Amino acid sequence: MAEQVQIEAPLHGAFGPVVRLIVGGIAERADLGFDEMDDLQLGIERLLAEAGAAGRVRLSFELGASGIRTRIGPLAESGLADALQRPDAPGELTLRRVLDTVVDSYGVEESTDGQITVRLEKLADRGW
Repeated sequence: MAEQVQIEAPLHGAFGPVVRLIVGGIAERADLGFDEMDDLQLGIERLLAEAGAAGRVRLSFELGASGIRTRIGPLAESGLADALQRPDAPGELTLRRVLDTVVDSYGVEESTDGQITVRLEKLADRGW
């Protein structure tokens, strides 16, 4: 059975280090290696940075045998869904390019109130 952890935090950037610390602890609990932990932290930080600074966000972590599935939301749509779906311009460090690099999969879940939840999945590299 997978373990689940949920936290709620303000979107304000001053809470970024706190969220990073919590994500690190959750990654440790899921036996992710340092590189996988750092990748997950970076993906979440970048997503939250692009989500703005107003409001609160819920981060839900499902720890399984193969890694961590994270759901982040609700987020004001404000172009995030488009940013995750449109092709990258060469040389541009976009949210999509960052997530393509640091997580194994991601997706957007839309709700009827115009907000979204972003799903990230990071698999553990067990190939010591």
